[in-house]
Amino acid sequence: MKILSSLEIKYIVEELQSLLDSKVDQIYQPNNEELIIALHKTNVGRKLLRIVPGTCLYIASKKSPSPQEQLNFCKYLRKRLLNTRLKSIEQKNNERIVELNFEFKDSKFIIITEFFSKGNIIICDNEYNILSALHFQSWKDRSIKTKVKYEYPPAKKSFSNLEEFKELIKSSNKESIVKTLAMTLNLGGMYAEELCFRSNIAKDKKSTSDKEIKTLYDELQKLYTEKSNPSLLPNNPVPIKIHSIDEGKNLSSYNEALDLYYSQFLTEQVEEAKEDPKLKKYQEILKDQESQYQEIELSISENRYKGEYIYNNYMELKELFDTFKKDRKSIPKTIKIENKTLIMEIK
Repeated sequence: MKILSSLEIKYIVEELQSLLDSKVDQIYQPNNEELIIALHKTNVGRKLLRIVPGTCLYIASKKSPSPQEQLNFCKYLRKRLLNTRLKSIEQKNNERIVELNFEFKDSKFIIITEFFSKGNIIICDNEYNILSALHFQSWKDRSIKTKVKYEYPPAKKSFSNLEEFKELIKSSNKESIVKTLAMTLNLGGMYAEELCFRSNIAKDKKSTSDKEIKTLYDELQKLYTEKSNPSLLPNNPVPIKIHSIDEGKNLSSYNEALDLYYSQFLTEQVEEAKEDPKLKKYQEILKDQESQYQEIELSISENRYKGEYIYNNYMELKELFDTFKKDRKSIPKTIKIENKTLIMEIK
C-alpha cells in the first residue's frame, strides 16, 4: 500500500483547507490503525476525513464498518472533539507530520498525526501537553505518553538556500544521487527520479558538479511550488505531472485520486447487528399478532361469503327450515340450490 511522501502530504493539506470551520459531527475508529473524523460544513455537507497514521490522510467517500463496541481512543476523542470546529490544518516544517486544531468556546485541542515510521495520532491541549494517543511510545530522545509535553522528532538535515543544499548533497554518502534525494530530502523514490529526469541528470550518478546541483535546486523549488495536476498512474495517485512516467488518468483533485486508490483496500463487509433481547421479544409478539390478524381476515372472508349465500338463497333456505320445524324425518340429507349441493347434518 502506498505511503504518502512529504511532498504528497503538502499537496493534500492544501486541498484540505476547504474543510476549515467544519464542525465535528462524529468520530469513528474502524480498527486500531485508522481514524475517521466526520465533519459537517454549511453549503458543503458531510465529509469523512480518513487518517491512517504512517500511511495517508484524505477525504473518503466510504469507510470500513466500525466495531460493535467502540475502542477506547475513539470514545476519548468523542468526549473532547464532538461539536468542536476545525480551525486549521497544516504540515509541520515540510515533514510527514500534520496538525489539526479544533476549538469550541474556551476549549482548544490539537490532533497531531505522524506519518513516519509506524505512525501515530496524538491529542494534546493547546499547550501541546499530551492527553491521549493511539499508541504510547518511548525513544531515547522523546516519549508519547500522557502528562508530558509533545516533542517533535529530531529534524532531518534541511536547507534554506543553494549553498546549504549544495553542502547537503556533497556530504551525502549514498551510492547515487537519486538515493540522496529520496532519503536525505525525504522525497521518496518516484519524486527523486522525477527530479533527476527534469534536471537531465542520470539517477545512478554518484558525484554531481556545482552546475548540476544548481539545476537540481531550481527544479526542486519548482516541484514544491508547481500547480496541482493530479492523476492516477498505474496503482499510484500523484498530485503533479510526472514526466518520467507514462500519463495516467487525469482527475479533478488529488483527494479524488487518493480516494480511488485507497478505497480498494477498505474492508467490504456488512456489520452484524448485536441481538437485543428486548427487540427479539417485541419481534415475536409482532409475529404472533400478524398471524392472528391473518386468521381474523380469513374468518371475515368466510363469514362474508356465508352471509351473501344465505341472502341470495333466502327463500329456498326458509322453506327448508320451515319443513324442518314440522318434521325432521322428511328433510333430505342433500338438497340442491342453484346447481350447488348442500349436505345437511341433522342431530
